[in-house]
Amino acid sequence: MSNSMSHQVQFHCERPRLHRLRAGDSAVTTDANLSPSRAPRIAFQGALGAYSEMAAARFGVPAPYPTFAAVCAATLAGEVELGVLPVSNNIAGDVPEARALLRSRALRLLDEFWLPIEHCLLGLPGATVADATHILSHWQALRQCANVFERHAWLRPTTVYDTAGAAKLIRARGRRNLLAIASRRAAAHYQLSVLAENIADRADNATCFVLFQAR
Repeated sequence: MSNSMSHQVQFHCERPRLHRLRAGDSAVTTDANLSPSRAPRIAFQGALGAYSEMAAARFGVPAPYPTFAAVCAATLAGEVELGVLPVSNNIAGDVPEARALLRSRALRLLDEFWLPIEHCLLGLPGATVADATHILSHWQALRQCANVFERHAWLRPTTVYDTAGAAKLIRARGRRNLLAIASRRAAAHYQLSVLAENIADRADNATCFVLFQAR
């Protein structure tokens, strides 16, 4: 990403390009052959299995933090070398909190890229859509899957801090009436069943992420 973007804090995520960046494609100096001990640590918001973790893994070793603000704080404090935040989705639109945080002049924006988002409907083994009452997920994911609630009007959308966090909560609570919208990776990590795949309103669902570091 150009220096002008770093200073003016301009985002260019209006249209999904859906290119899949490798570490070598980035403005960040990384090496795909680096061992985990030498690869940069990259802060992301959410639980393990989050789409932000997948975004961070493209450039180094993901490090989870609970909030967008915590990701920025960890990067500024030197706890990690880099941070990554989602700034826009082609269905649900901008992520205002992330954009506001990235306008800090203490942060240097390095790269932006689109990550394809493939939402799944997850539940405990034995759970069914017919017996469910609530679907948990991040507000952006719930908005991206509005068709699910149109087709299953009895299901109540319930906002939690993260898509993978929703999967983690379902596993912890052990209730089959709760479902989550999250990734297949989250399903595997929290040992949940995949009840439906590719449930977003559009097949080309994608989120734009920005990679950054402290100045």
